Amino acid sequence: MLEGLLSTGAGALYDAMVRSGPVPLDDPRATTPEMQELVDRGFVRRDYRDDPVLAPMEPVRAVDHAILGAQQRLVEQQRQILAARQQLDVLQTVYRAAYGGGSDAAVEVLSDPQRIGALSLELCLSAKEEFLTFTTRHFKRKPDANTAMALPDAVTERGVRLRNVYERAALEFEGAKGVVEASIAAGWTMRVAPELPMKMVIADHHSALMPLDPSGMAGAVFVRSPTIVAALRMLFELVWTQAVPIGDGQQRHGLTPTQAKVLDLLATGMTDGAIARHLDVSERTVRRHVQGLLDALQADNRVAAVHAATRLGWLD
Repeated sequence: MLEGLLSTGAGALYDAMVRSGPVPLDDPRATTPEMQELVDRGFVRRDYRDDPVLAPMEPVRAVDHAILGAQQRLVEQQRQILAARQQLDVLQTVYRAAYGGGSDAAVEVLSDPQRIGALSLELCLSAKEEFLTFTTRHFKRKPDANTAMALPDAVTERGVRLRNVYERAALEFEGAKGVVEASIAAGWTMRVAPELPMKMVIADHHSALMPLDPSGMAGAVFVRSPTIVAALRMLFELVWTQAVPIGDGQQRHGLTPTQAKVLDLLATGMTDGAIARHLDVSERTVRRHVQGLLDALQADNRVAAVHAATRLGWLD
């Protein structure tokens, strides 16, 4: 009841008061946060005639008052948005002057490492539908779970789809498992490809960022050209469709969660040792699971097993 005007608890309390009458000031409900909300929103008034009580306002007046208040807040929010948009050009000019952001060129070369690092997050914040990334084996520092990009709530709350493709070699370092798990927990959908041509981030259909060299140390290219961004998105989708999903290894096709994870990583071409490090198990355990997969798929070798699993839909 009164959803959007009151919290659930306050709405229930107001409904009860309308039905059963005022609440005495010595009643435990009189000092609850829900009652304070009702007083603040004009749904309840203090009545000191006779025995002091908290009395419900007439619904038509209380709700009308709340609607008017909500409308006023919306008008004020709209005014603030318009004012912010009017200041956008000025702020953008000041920001670029301070941080070397350059111009509105369709393709811009960046050399400041701090600017490049900040731009990745800025692009993510600007995304309304999708944020896409490639992650290669070239790292400036050893990754750990803390390096997973945990995004602001505002991004996840508006339903931005987050997708990342790892280069196989990027999962073969110690601690990769923690990075993947932290990324999935942050809302990312992850896949693995044997090789990637470069690192890359893409925000919707409007912007992309990619390095000038494999390590990313020589600078980056910031792309705003719709045509180039569209081409980069086509590259991402092509790699995505051919990449192997990685995730929580949920039960599928009669495989245990661990067997499913081993199959996913096996399909990327990872060695037993790399799979063992990624799953935090022994190589002996990995070999046992691989042999079980070969038996289940009636395959003579790993390549044949991956082909069979693909044909059967086990790697969807």
